[in-house]
Amino acid sequence: MNLPAIKHRLVSGFSIAAVLFTVFFLMPDVAAPFILAALAAVMALEFYRLMTAAGIPNFDRYGVLGCVALVGVTWFAGWRTGHGADGAWDAVVLFLIVIGIFLRQFPQKDNPAPLQTIGGTLFGVLYIGLLWSFMGKLILFGRPAAFEGIYWPGRWLLLYAVFAAKFTDIGAYLIGCVLGRHKLIPRISPAKSWEGVFGGIVIGTLAGTLLVWGLEFSAYPLGRLGLTPLRAIPLGVFLSVCAVVGDLVESLFKRAAAVKDSGGIVPGMGGTLDVLDSILFTAPGVYLFLRLVA
Repeated sequence: MNLPAIKHRLVSGFSIAAVLFTVFFLMPDVAAPFILAALAAVMALEFYRLMTAAGIPNFDRYGVLGCVALVGVTWFAGWRTGHGADGAWDAVVLFLIVIGIFLRQFPQKDNPAPLQTIGGTLFGVLYIGLLWSFMGKLILFGRPAAFEGIYWPGRWLLLYAVFAAKFTDIGAYLIGCVLGRHKLIPRISPAKSWEGVFGGIVIGTLAGTLLVWGLEFSAYPLGRLGLTPLRAIPLGVFLSVCAVVGDLVESLFKRAAAVKDSGGIVPGMGGTLDVLDSILFTAPGVYLFLRLVA
């Protein structure tokens, strides 16, 4: 077990948690889209740098702008109508981004790889912009259009998605360090083990279920939105699997780019995308569950 590495990860993890909890409890709803858009921009920049390092050409500035636009428009559509955006404006923005990428490509005379450029740019918008926009949808889920102040049910849904992702990450890391014997997919992520994955699923599901159960005794039980403690158990397993997939996907990108981290913003953890990669997949999972199953 690499104790110095664990120490760095713990210090960074607790520091990030302190900042996030401060933002979580003090941030007014109107500030949320700006924070989400800023994080989307940073993650998109890191992603397109990975693409460039892997030799895949892309329109990075256009892709970053597309990610920010998708997150912002999705939020304000949900804010205006209440209950979260229904997806209509997502489709409009994505259509305009696709057309814009083609128009950006047409004037280029010396680009030997137009398909890779178009595909790489659009994939970044889908991977970062589309998936991250579900964070805003969670915050606004069930929110009345005329509501004023902090909409706490949406905050707790957001925290539930974060709990499911990060406790899965923490559990997989700790259990893998102690009990890991059988490698998961060594060619993508040599350090991950099956023992770590199963440990992460158990811990992630337990943490999320305990949060939902605890909120049943508060003024904002998530059962009113369709997320009961009983439903949180199978959903937690699904979200933990989503978190593992999100982590493996980014590991695949870094392996293709031959880099260790997506960036260096967070000591001991790498870049913003390294920290938030699993949440990119758990937030849509929670939202789609509430819309389609609950």
